[in-house]
Amino acid sequence: MSLFRRLTDRLAAARRYDAGELGPPADRAKRRHLLEVFHGRGHEIFVESGTYLGGTVAFMLPYARRIISVEIEPRLYELARQRFARETKVELHLGDAATLIPELVAGLNEPALVWLDGHFTGGVNTVQGKVIEPAPSILESLGGLDLPRGMTVVVDDLRLFGRGDGFPPLDGLVLGARHAFPEAEITVGLDSLAIFA
Repeated sequence: MSLFRRLTDRLAAARRYDAGELGPPADRAKRRHLLEVFHGRGHEIFVESGTYLGGTVAFMLPYARRIISVEIEPRLYELARQRFARETKVELHLGDAATLIPELVAGLNEPALVWLDGHFTGGVNTVQGKVIEPAPSILESLGGLDLPRGMTVVVDDLRLFGRGDGFPPLDGLVLGARHAFPEAEITVGLDSLAIFA
């Protein structure tokens, strides 16, 4: 299949998703989207909240110089630690992303892509931080830091915001992003909110 055809098909699928005609994008589609943003913004560092089973870490291994991932569930953290034990560019941290992500990002001296995908799901992830969805508080904390120019923050699972169940309203997330990053370009697509600081 030609590159033009693949891009056209992906754009059509994204429009159908945004119009509510499709279910949530597959993990594979989200990871390809992340990789496009990662390369397009010239990043070499990938920071993630919610290691879960390590699928996104494994996907980003060939592309990132450094990967930092935070997992709150001790069992999932231990599985990821074993899985990536030989990968020197992978740093795994056990704890609440609402606290750890801002601390870890504050220590970076170059812009990173920060992927906020760590929220309480019930299922495998049986540990909950202070809130079900920590993205708004993480954005607020990141906005108070002196971050390197060119940072990118992507909040996943946009469809869940405003549905209740402990997820904040969508407009609250967007306003929080604008307050934290007043000069950033903010865009939506493929079930995510992207902040180009």
